[in-house]
Amino acid sequence: EGRAKIVVPGDEPVQIAGSPHLEKLEPYGDLVLYEDRPESLEEKVKRVQEADVIMNTRGAVTWGADEFKYLPKLKMITTCSIGTDMFDLEAARQQGITICNQPGRTAPVVAEHMFALMFSVARRVAFMTSEMKAGRWPRMDSVMLQGKTLGMVGTGNIGAEMARLANAVGMEVIAWTFNPSPERGEQLGVRFVELDELLQTADVVSLHVALTDDTRGMIGQREFGLMKEGTFILNGARGAVVDTDALIEALNS
Repeated sequence: EGRAKIVVPGDEPVQIAGSPHLEKLEPYGDLVLYEDRPESLEEKVKRVQEADVIMNTRGAVTWGADEFKYLPKLKMITTCSIGTDMFDLEAARQQGITICNQPGRTAPVVAEHMFALMFSVARRVAFMTSEMKAGRWPRMDSVMLQGKTLGMVGTGNIGAEMARLANAVGMEVIAWTFNPSPERGEQLGVRFVELDELLQTADVVSLHVALTDDTRGMIGQREFGLMKEGTFILNGARGAVVDTDALIEALNS
């Protein structure tokens, strides 16, 4: 009695199974772990019907009012990610369900990945590797990033780490955020500018904003039109921050 029921509703790809940290949950409750993702609303609800806590739900598995109405016992959902767009936060609030994420903890990992992508594009690593594997040795220009301008859209935890890495290799970093301040700019080693100026100036545009009503589709046809020819764009945010049709059009041009 008094032990919580903790359910991992779909650990795919594997992130939790086999972790030594699972032993730390033993004093608090009993864990049930499903290795595959639920394929329907009914299956999803059935797996967590008796759960007090849902742990490490994946981004592809959404939770909202339709699910919560069948889960009167549910008190908490935790995710190992930063993003919370898989949850209807207002519906959770109304039902008294606490949503926990991991802001900041993965920022160095994501920023390093974005940094690697920037270098990969600049040096055309994927293309050149495939050419060499095919026995070809093409001569092709690549881009030296030192001295180039990185335009950061969003300066949260990931953006801050990305700015630090870019400054370290000798890039000039400019940035746009909803709430710029001279103190924040000095702390990050960036110069805050208006979004249009950033898009017109930057050699590399790197997106690091949360997906909200304000940011959905914020990079569209008009914004691509402002960018210099040959601009690199890195999306470290959600896909929907960029208008897909406009992106395809820009790539084709």
